[in-house]
Amino acid sequence: MQDTRYMDAWIHVPLCKRGEKLYHYTTAEGVRGIVENREFMATKSDFLNDKLEFQYAVEVMERLTEKYIVNASLRGSFFEKLRREIDRLGIIAPVCGKDDCQEEGLSFYVVAFSKLQNNALLWAEFTDFKGYCLEFDYMKLVEGFQHRVFLHGTVIYDETEQMNGLLESLLSCIRNLQEGGMTDLEGFFEEDAEISDDSLEKLAKEMAVVVSVYAMFFKKSFFEGEEEYRFVFPPIINELGVVKPNFRLLDQIFLPYIMVEFDRKQKELPLESVMVGAKNNSDIAVRGMKYFLRSQELEIPVLLSDIPLRY
Repeated sequence: MQDTRYMDAWIHVPLCKRGEKLYHYTTAEGVRGIVENREFMATKSDFLNDKLEFQYAVEVMERLTEKYIVNASLRGSFFEKLRREIDRLGIIAPVCGKDDCQEEGLSFYVVAFSKLQNNALLWAEFTDFKGYCLEFDYMKLVEGFQHRVFLHGTVIYDETEQMNGLLESLLSCIRNLQEGGMTDLEGFFEEDAEISDDSLEKLAKEMAVVVSVYAMFFKKSFFEGEEEYRFVFPPIINELGVVKPNFRLLDQIFLPYIMVEFDRKQKELPLESVMVGAKNNSDIAVRGMKYFLRSQELEIPVLLSDIPLRY
């Protein structure tokens, strides 16, 4: 689409448009925290439903190099330098199967929204149909997080789109370095390419940043039914250093998270409606939510999900 807005000229992660709505599926406790404390729980990236999803962009990049870089020696050398630089940046935690692995990296945290309201897959995944679906105004959400450093965008599930985005970025990096005097990169995709080690190193450094950012917004097609839009935050840092995360329990598993506060300068939380999960089918659930919202001076619609369930 011609009017699609992207995160960056080099990073083609689509952004929402002004006026669009985003939906957050959560529990009763989650609703309370968001409404009373104006805080969102952001889960550590490698504890999401696909714990290796930040690694997935590296896999896609490797497949791209295999497809387009025909000189096998150059391909191996470039990917080795790229992988080393990605590890140095530390945005993508390395895969580790050992109990004593120290793989903290930069510990990015994710608040997940969806473009879908009243979706059976998301009800089941996040609330077992007993929770709540909160509707937010997209632009007001972005404005409310402006006091924090963060990235946001639409998660990309289609591998062709993922590879195209990485390829365009690679071509842009090559052009940028050529303009800076590294003319040997002109033959990068040719069989008889002769690229200096310095040029290859600089290209790997630029692409490592690109891949690390894309890693936050690539997921396998298996998850495409979520239609996720995510906000990604670095860890909280104060004068003493990085603040340790909190932990919540889910099915007897400890999950690290941080709380991301919505800007207090915004007078109103951009919450536009609440939908009650289909298993909360008693009138008390809807009346209780309305009463709670009024106690917080929020007069917004409260709806009951109409998704039919089989017990």
